[in-house]
Amino acid sequence: MKNKKIYGAAAGALMALTGIASAQVSPVRPAYAFPETNSPALGMAAVPLGDGPLYFAPFAGVTVGRDDNLLLSPNNELDSGFAIYSLGVKLDARSERSVFQLGYVANIGQYNSSEADDYVDQTLRSTYDFAFSPRSFLRVGYDYLRAHDPRGSTDRGISSQVDRYKLSTPTVTYAYGAPNAQGRFEAYYSYADRQYLNNRETTAASDRVTTEYGGAFYWRVMPKTSLLFEARHTELDYKLSTSQLDSEEIRYYIGATWDATAATTGTVKVGRVEKKFDCCFPSAKDSSWEGIITWLPRTYSKFDFYSSRQPTESTGLGTFILTDASGVLWTHNWNSVVWSEIGARYQKDKYQGFDRRDETTSVGLKVGYKFRRWLTLGAEYQYFTRDSNLPQFEYDRNLYMLTATGSL
Repeated sequence: MKNKKIYGAAAGALMALTGIASAQVSPVRPAYAFPETNSPALGMAAVPLGDGPLYFAPFAGVTVGRDDNLLLSPNNELDSGFAIYSLGVKLDARSERSVFQLGYVANIGQYNSSEADDYVDQTLRSTYDFAFSPRSFLRVGYDYLRAHDPRGSTDRGISSQVDRYKLSTPTVTYAYGAPNAQGRFEAYYSYADRQYLNNRETTAASDRVTTEYGGAFYWRVMPKTSLLFEARHTELDYKLSTSQLDSEEIRYYIGATWDATAATTGTVKVGRVEKKFDCCFPSAKDSSWEGIITWLPRTYSKFDFYSSRQPTESTGLGTFILTDASGVLWTHNWNSVVWSEIGARYQKDKYQGFDRRDETTSVGLKVGYKFRRWLTLGAEYQYFTRDSNLPQFEYDRNLYMLTATGSL
């Protein structure tokens, strides 16, 4: 069964890069771990460049499908077929004390019945890890996105084209403590600059800089279990001079992380979050949590259970949204060439400063088939339904997709 386990990880990584896979399930900021240095972790066939330690893996993908409610409308739904073309590459360079990883992907989406919803998204992600010693590590990262908000996905109203934006995010993480040390500490910092590029009459109010920094301390209480204590500070600075949404968020967590058996791993954090506005709106305090538990009843079968409560930014209604989200994802490798994913998610959004409450449920099924070493075929179905105390925000949506992804 070992080959089934390896293939499932590779296929999942490849489809995630093409933008075909479902959103990442983990709501938890993970503990730092220095990457393995003995081989590239590209999740697909890698080609060496010259005699050095640099490997690259190009890939391409195509998705065709149908969306029966493109604008997330309660009635008069816009039904359209679509195609998504993906092209990307991953680079990986490793030595005894350092690891460099870079990934780039471009997704081109075209809709048969609505050219206004066409898009070109680009994502560049890079990290560089350096080990000063067996217990001192540094990670520097940089992400750059050219992406979009689909029409109907925000509260800004529906414009004549999708809302396009760019997002630039440098990050730094420093970790002290060997992986098996009694105590470990890490500090992190990120600076996310989001700017919208069109529909400025409605999107200018969403331009913002999000600065986040914090620290986490891990204390091992059993061979594979550690208690954790974390403090996190987030500053949200809106660029529009008349905006009243500038705020800061302060989180404190206590929890545990474990790898107690070969079948179960997890991280659970519980605590409090406080959101303070610079002016005009009252502060808010509430409970907050992040958690994910992974259970492998077999080496080729995995369940991910996750849950979180976090404040999220408004896109036009209220001051912010308190979001509770929970779900489960089952990934199973049926043999060396066939794998599947079944997922379910429930999300509750409570708007602050505005009388609106939403409940969104989604389920999905995905099947992949490794037709050739270099070609993976897939089929996917997703269903979404949102209930709200305001009927104009309710909708049902079905997505049907066929996929093909190729690599060297």
